[in-house]
Amino acid sequence: MAGLCAGALLARRGVEVTVLERSHEDLSGRGAGIAIHRELFEVLTALDIDPGDAVGVHATGRQVFDADGEVVARLEQPQVFTSWGLVYRMLRGAFSGARFLKGKTVDGVRQQGDGATVHCSDGTHYESDWVIAADGSRSALRARLLPALAPRYAGYVAWRGLVLEQALDGRTRAALEHRMSFVLPPGEHMLCYLVAGPNDDLRPGHRWYNWVWYRPVAAGAPLADLLTDAGGHHHRDGIPPQRIRETHIAALQDAAGRLLPPVLRAVVAATPRPFLQSIVDAAAPALWHGRTFLVGDAASTARPHVGLGVSKAAGDALTLSGALAGPRATQAEALARWNAERVGVGHAALDWGRRLGSYIGGTPADAARAAEARHYRQPDVVMREVACPQPERFLNP
Repeated sequence: MAGLCAGALLARRGVEVTVLERSHEDLSGRGAGIAIHRELFEVLTALDIDPGDAVGVHATGRQVFDADGEVVARLEQPQVFTSWGLVYRMLRGAFSGARFLKGKTVDGVRQQGDGATVHCSDGTHYESDWVIAADGSRSALRARLLPALAPRYAGYVAWRGLVLEQALDGRTRAALEHRMSFVLPPGEHMLCYLVAGPNDDLRPGHRWYNWVWYRPVAAGAPLADLLTDAGGHHHRDGIPPQRIRETHIAALQDAAGRLLPPVLRAVVAATPRPFLQSIVDAAAPALWHGRTFLVGDAASTARPHVGLGVSKAAGDALTLSGALAGPRATQAEALARWNAERVGVGHAALDWGRRLGSYIGGTPADAARAAEARHYRQPDVVMREVACPQPERFLNP
């Protein structure tokens, strides 16, 4: 998403852009639900994309259930939630004036003088003035530029799923429809909200419920087992949904029956194929490296609780495109300001995400950290801060 934003914005300014996409496939069906913020709307506006009401599902507020299904807290907070695929298609459609090449795995970048050469595994190479690395949380280019920086495992995974409204009964839909819903089993965290359904369908009854359930899994053998398929292949960077072993799906369903309130238990039970990701975080100390820039998750990956992945990527791209397209006489100064500002945002998001996830896995032994965990587990704090529509209230770069 960061690469799409940066490429589309620069192409819009008349810059010749080539996008190298690692996947051979169309990515519009990937991802699940996301919260959107001001930065993403600013990118869409800059690209003359006006989604109107088709941008997502409007929620009126938030609520927290206890294990028995009683609502123990509510917060009125209007917000728009959308799907990764819907935003991807909007941005992908902006590339009429740019090259977009699929199946391109970048092996390395050679920087020289006032340019760089990008080398791909298929033997092709591309000359450019600048290289924008937007290759995700396990960025291969970041690893070459900053070999000492590695994503840190948080000690838990996120199980995720999408289930159509029509697969749920009327009582469940009525309880969940207009609000982002939470439940906080001991040492865990689950949330659920509506997003556009298949083919970006926003009609009631045709939307998806997007749910995320954070569950502790110890590093080492337990995590490796979860990410190992039935054939014994270990997927370190994330296991494809169809490869998750049935024993793990059954264990998840069993836990749902024991730990979740009835309405959220029904959502998990109706999900055709849950998928999961191990939660990691990292933040680069610098994003400008000669002729190469890091943006999006390659620049910094905060835990998903902050809800900033796509919006931060949009902010990185919007500000970088402005600095690169500005007057050459002041370009270096503008890029230095960009680097300092976005490093600050990335580290602030990382710290905030760690605070929001501080109680997942249990109460820490350290007294100060235990007090922090108890604070961030309070229902009113969870509702106020997780995927907050005004993140600037809690980001202090």
